[in-house]
Amino acid sequence: MIDNLPGEKREFTSNFAEGTKGRRAVKTALAVLAFGVGDLILSTLFQDVLYVPLFMDTCFMMAALFAFGPLAAFLEYLVFVSLACIKLKLMVGRTDMVYLYALAAMTIIAVTWLFVRKKERLSKGVNQSFLYLLTAAILAGFACSVVSGVISYFTHRFDVKDWAYNRVIFAFNGEQLGFLASAILGRIPVTILDRVISTFIGFGVARAYGKLVHSDG
Repeated sequence: MIDNLPGEKREFTSNFAEGTKGRRAVKTALAVLAFGVGDLILSTLFQDVLYVPLFMDTCFMMAALFAFGPLAAFLEYLVFVSLACIKLKLMVGRTDMVYLYALAAMTIIAVTWLFVRKKERLSKGVNQSFLYLLTAAILAGFACSVVSGVISYFTHRFDVKDWAYNRVIFAFNGEQLGFLASAILGRIPVTILDRVISTFIGFGVARAYGKLVHSDG
């Protein structure tokens, strides 16, 4: 279409398209940064202030996934985990190797994306959207529990911070199951609940962001 336009109009249209892409990229980058800060604030509130045994560190990662796709979601998590490492370094002098949980984040993103990559699945009514999101959250919770449990098995001895959710996660420890099995089994109920909450919050934030962006033109 652009190639069939006269020279000046073709140049104007091409420049306009490039400018629109540039503005969209800047908006996306700013949103990813803001979402990373949002996850840090929310996780700090639940883990360090309210001391609730939930992670609550991927709500905005899920928003990035729904709004922009898997790459943006992973970049958002890298922003969050970088800020979390800085926070831990200032608070306790060590990072507790939390950056390794980027592997768990990748698992969550991959499993969820299998269900939501086709946007039409989430636009065929409330019931179908709810079932797709719930199924994705539960399966991601199981997968993440296994990956996170394995990470905990190798890193728990280096932990300095007393995480609130450890009281639930390691409830099976000492029941002759072994630490690895305990770390995985104990995570399942916590992680599934966390995934369900985070998935639906992320979906809501992404919808609100989309409406805000469209209203601004």
